[in-house]
Amino acid sequence: MKFNITITLILIAFLLSFSATSQNSREKRKQKPKELTEKQRYEVADLFARGLIKKETGNLKEALELFENAIEINPNDAAANYEAARILTALGRSDEGLAKSKKATLIDSENIWYKAYYAKISRINENYDDYVKAYEEIVANNPYDLNFLYELAFAYQFTGDYENAISTYDKIEDIIGVNERIITQKTDFYTKLNNPEKGVEEYEKLITSNPDDPRYYALMAEYCSKNGMDDKAIRAYEKIVEINPDDPYVHISLADYYAKKGENDKSVAELKQGLSNPALDLKTKINLLVGYYQGELSSEQKRHALELSEILMEVHEGDPIATSFYASMLYENGEYEKVRPLFRDIVKSGKANYVVWEQLLFCDLYLDDHTALADESEECIDYFPNYPLPYFFAGVGNYQIKDYVKAKAFFESGKEFVVNNNALLEQFYSSIGDTYNELENYEASYSAYDKVLKLNPANSVVLNNYSYYLSLRNHHLDKAKQMAAKSIEIDPYNSNNLDTYAWVLYKLKDYSGALEWIEKAYNNSGSSSGVVLEHYGDILFKLNKETEALKYWMQAREKSDYSDLLDKKIKDKTLYE
Repeated sequence: MKFNITITLILIAFLLSFSATSQNSREKRKQKPKELTEKQRYEVADLFARGLIKKETGNLKEALELFENAIEINPNDAAANYEAARILTALGRSDEGLAKSKKATLIDSENIWYKAYYAKISRINENYDDYVKAYEEIVANNPYDLNFLYELAFAYQFTGDYENAISTYDKIEDIIGVNERIITQKTDFYTKLNNPEKGVEEYEKLITSNPDDPRYYALMAEYCSKNGMDDKAIRAYEKIVEINPDDPYVHISLADYYAKKGENDKSVAELKQGLSNPALDLKTKINLLVGYYQGELSSEQKRHALELSEILMEVHEGDPIATSFYASMLYENGEYEKVRPLFRDIVKSGKANYVVWEQLLFCDLYLDDHTALADESEECIDYFPNYPLPYFFAGVGNYQIKDYVKAKAFFESGKEFVVNNNALLEQFYSSIGDTYNELENYEASYSAYDKVLKLNPANSVVLNNYSYYLSLRNHHLDKAKQMAAKSIEIDPYNSNNLDTYAWVLYKLKDYSGALEWIEKAYNNSGSSSGVVLEHYGDILFKLNKETEALKYWMQAREKSDYSDLLDKKIKDKTLYE
């Protein structure tokens, strides 16, 4: 960068004059320092000017060296000490900067900028008493300078002196009048001082300045609510309704107020009023509801959320966002039959919405509509071929309608898309095992079950199914017994597990042991199972208790899940296996 020599010479001349003036001023205040020669004055001025130039061009270290040289010649040069302090601080040497800054203020105590910088660097160095004192002195000499008044107020706030902070803001208010930002700041201080009543007075002052602005009443209502002054909060809210009865936000605020007090019915009533107002945009309304209803919801909260979502549907009729939100709330409330047509409409209008597709498939599953589950899962796969869950649902649907070949194909394909989700992979292999069992490919079935148990040795469902299927075919009965016992250990009150263990013992011809465990299965909800009742009869028959066996076979006949041989057993009063 090039500099004009003439300008530099003028600057030097000015600095010589400034230095001389500063020198004369200091001579009046202190004992006369060693007088500089003419040559030294010019040398100091030149060093200072070159230091400023280096600083402006970003050469801070060179600038600092020039200022230090100037100070070495004239230690009482306030300007050089000030500039050196700023550079030292910028270079991360704030403790040295503090010393230089303090010296500058001692040399020229009337320069407010030197003192302001000293205050700043005192705070940086955590010399908080000096920080506050410096601004107090500046304000004492400049009582109407708003910038310094704000700085002093912040200094008090920073150091926790809230009473003096309030007093300083009062002085600012005397100059500029009532101000919302200042009022809010002071009320915060009064809260910290445990004197919220004074905070209310501040808001009343703000309201008096503009009694028709409902926002000021809202500020006071919120403040009163936070500080336990419920009566004043309610009066403020009522005033908002009086000023602007169509203001939806006051009802939202009241809803929040009542929610915090645990008055849920009142909260919901206010929310309904706020959400019924078309002046409040839909996005804001949904954000409010999401804020209210998130995480694990109680049944009452789900019901309220559904009621509120119905209001959105009515007020914003035809809006797809309102429809989607209403559908989500129906789903959360288990209204699967009612919500399923909505989900179908949504996916038809925008087939790329995977989340809605997934919710639709769950509806099919929960409604036991296995044909729809199979068909809609296959359609979903067309749009989302890399998502594993639709394949799983397609497999489940086809399995339930006994199309085991298609079920196997979907299960086998879908498992390849499972990533970092062992729980889902277990479900796939478990279902593959069940499907191969139905297809009478038993070795493939056992292999799939083994993969599940490798992923999770404590999968009690697979342990139970695996052992039961082995027992039906009299294969590996010792292994079946071991797995059945483990399933009971994991889930000891599950009648299916207890029944399987009893049946494995039956197959091992341990009829007394089988009777003990079938009784446990019966007493743990097994009395409603045709399988358990039929097994109970078979075990009793082996123990030569034919009359009792017939009784349990007759009970099994009243259920739905019994073997094809049961009618023949009852007719002939004998056991067929």
